[in-house]
Amino acid sequence: MKKSKFYIYLITSVLTLYPWGSTGSAWGGTGAAWGATGQAGPAGAGELRIMSYNIRVGKGMEQAQSLVRTSAVISRERPDIVMLQEVDSVVVRSGGVNQTEELGRLTGMHAVFAPAIKLGSGKYGVAMLSAEKPLSVRKIPLPGREESRVLLIVEFHRFFAASTHFSLTEEDRMESVKILLKESDRLKKPFIVGGDFNALPGSAELEVLKSGFSLLSDGKTFTFPANFPDRCIDYIFISNRFAEKFKVIDSSVIPEALSSDHRPLVVQGSLQ
Repeated sequence: MKKSKFYIYLITSVLTLYPWGSTGSAWGGTGAAWGATGQAGPAGAGELRIMSYNIRVGKGMEQAQSLVRTSAVISRERPDIVMLQEVDSVVVRSGGVNQTEELGRLTGMHAVFAPAIKLGSGKYGVAMLSAEKPLSVRKIPLPGREESRVLLIVEFHRFFAASTHFSLTEEDRMESVKILLKESDRLKKPFIVGGDFNALPGSAELEVLKSGFSLLSDGKTFTFPANFPDRCIDYIFISNRFAEKFKVIDSSVIPEALSSDHRPLVVQGSLQ
């Protein structure tokens, strides 16, 4: 066999045996689901892509329920981390599915759930998907007069992230803000919070929150209702103490008008 043909044969054989690279991962060189830089999601240096999405238990504006559709919206944006709100866990109305686990399976991401209330034999709350495996998880009750609320805090190597869904009552939201500020003070890494805050730009509770947090999303573009949005109530923040470590490259509200009654937020930036 000639030398040139031998090299072609050798390269072809290697690619056949290892079609995804040296780790066998279809998503990049680390085996993680994906990351904006091809690294292990949030653990890698460089760009970080953050999504916050109230999925309304996977029910679209036409009232059809489909987690496959929800996962497609998420996967299309290739986030490193996703804060989810209005998530069911083994609830009859959503077919008895553990929605957090199912979305984790469909997206190939790690999945964590925090229940806020019981619904029959199941639960309802917030969740988080991530490319990086969480180091620790905490679930903190928040006030809610119409229904109990919850703050899910997940630790990663370089930062903490939280998903939350504030009350419809202003007094409850203000108390929740105080809890967020207290948590921010005790955490020794950047603290990124995304969620449905049920509060308009300029509201008293958001102004108090800004004493300890800076907006990463633009805080103006309408997010609700998804088909004809007329208000912004969904946001992504970072703790002020570490805000200078995060440089926003792009912030957008995804024009997804069908899959939920909220539109998802995406922030892409660089965490130093």
